[in-house]
Amino acid sequence: MPVTRHPQHNAYPSDGSSLVTRNLRLDRGRTSIRLEQLEWAALDAICEIEGIDRHVFASMIDRDPARREKTLTSRIRSAILTYFITQSGLAVPGASHGVAGLGTQPSGRARAPLTTARTASELEDSRS
Repeated sequence: MPVTRHPQHNAYPSDGSSLVTRNLRLDRGRTSIRLEQLEWAALDAICEIEGIDRHVFASMIDRDPARREKTLTSRIRSAILTYFITQSGLAVPGASHGVAGLGTQPSGRARAPLTTARTASELEDSRS
């Protein structure tokens, strides 16, 4: 029997907002957050690369003591952005804390560490 996806997972909400609300299971219980569809897609892409599901990703972010954002939604948005900034090799001030425990593909091929952003001089050295 084919799997039917709920409309809220495939379309924008009927209230005209571009935010999509989804439930997440954390170590401390279940919660819901609202992200843009693009943010959900980016989070799912990270989870596919890292071999985890979005609940594990959110739990990692939720229990990371180095994260200073006030809300879980902000922490997740920041972690998504930092993940892609770090993987791109860009030197972005303030993007110095990635996602603890992530950063190596399942194949074992190492990528840029997620705990520190590279400076412009480090980028130049790595290109030489």
